[in-house]
Amino acid sequence: MVRRQNLLEWCAQNAVEIDTRLGIENDRVTALDFILRDTVVARVPKEAVLSLKTSTISAQLSSLPLTPVVALSLALLYEMEQGSQSPWYLYIQSLPSAPPDVASLWSRTPDLNGTEMGKRLAELSHAQNGLRGRMSRRRLEEIYQQHSKTLSIHSPLSSFLYAYAVVSSRVFSIDTYHDVGLVPIADLFNHVEESNIAIESDLVVCECCGQLRGTCIKRSDSSTSASQSQTLDIVTTSTAESAEELYNSYGDALSNVDLALEYGFVLDANESDRVTFEECGSVSAETSTKDATLDDDEQELFVADRAAYIDAQGRVSLGLFGVHETNTPNAIVSAYEQSEIVSDASTRQMISQLIDKIDKRIAQYPSQITSTTPMLMQMREDELGLLQTARHRFTDLL
Repeated sequence: MVRRQNLLEWCAQNAVEIDTRLGIENDRVTALDFILRDTVVARVPKEAVLSLKTSTISAQLSSLPLTPVVALSLALLYEMEQGSQSPWYLYIQSLPSAPPDVASLWSRTPDLNGTEMGKRLAELSHAQNGLRGRMSRRRLEEIYQQHSKTLSIHSPLSSFLYAYAVVSSRVFSIDTYHDVGLVPIADLFNHVEESNIAIESDLVVCECCGQLRGTCIKRSDSSTSASQSQTLDIVTTSTAESAEELYNSYGDALSNVDLALEYGFVLDANESDRVTFEECGSVSAETSTKDATLDDDEQELFVADRAAYIDAQGRVSLGLFGVHETNTPNAIVSAYEQSEIVSDASTRQMISQLIDKIDKRIAQYPSQITSTTPMLMQMREDELGLLQTARHRFTDLL
């Protein structure tokens, strides 16, 4: 309740407009009444956003070779240190006391072996500039040790990691002037791919002053030039019923690995999940399956893609199966749908080879793990489930 009150008080002080039909909670936003589609339910002035331009240490940050997410994390930490002197004090007081469990901060342990998260963390650890602006814990420690004194930041490393987790899980792209920022109210909407609200903003503005069009304020000699206030508008994209939760989309086709790594949560059923394979003789890039089509789009066995993976429906890519044409897969699908076994010797061999690939992939996962992290346990279970589903379907054909 106190966090909510702090947020609403900060919004009132900073000209943030909120529709009275919005139910603002600590971890979600709901509709308190019927709200029509295309309704602006909140407006946040861009000057109220905590961004790389509005930050107290904006000038210092601009001279450092940092990704926007890391730079904004340092900006947030600096404001945290200022206490009640910070323009964002009440907003900061509304943030959760415990940091989101963003997986980019996880240590690489044997429990991650075989998992898609384990692969991604390995990539992250070798990426000097991070992935999608996120950094490994080791790299963040190096950056903090290198730049904290320069920025007159005196907090312990744990406070910086907290700020990073908050920013990683809440950051928005603002425009070409502000780059990225924390947007109060907007950062409370949870994610689904098919959302019912959208954040609207003019993205292309003057990179010097942030104005939309006309003469740049900073370069104009005119004494009549004046800044035009701009806002980020939160707009409903479908009609909302009373008590319905309102959702934003953090991006298209985000897998649970993406969501855990950047935002610190996973979905119960994620249609963008996949289990990838390496060094399994997948179709080469020169032999594209982009234009390949399968006779039955609703079938359960194959997906027309040259990359090697099993998708969220347990379907095997043509790249994993090792073909670029669809005659053989279509014949296999026909047999499967008629509950028949495959009699052709060469096709049976291909299916056996696929099952062997799946078995080897399953063997990469430890039989037991010690981790009790709910997100890791769910992702591991989901991935093994997809592998077993695909294996079972193809085994039935032999």
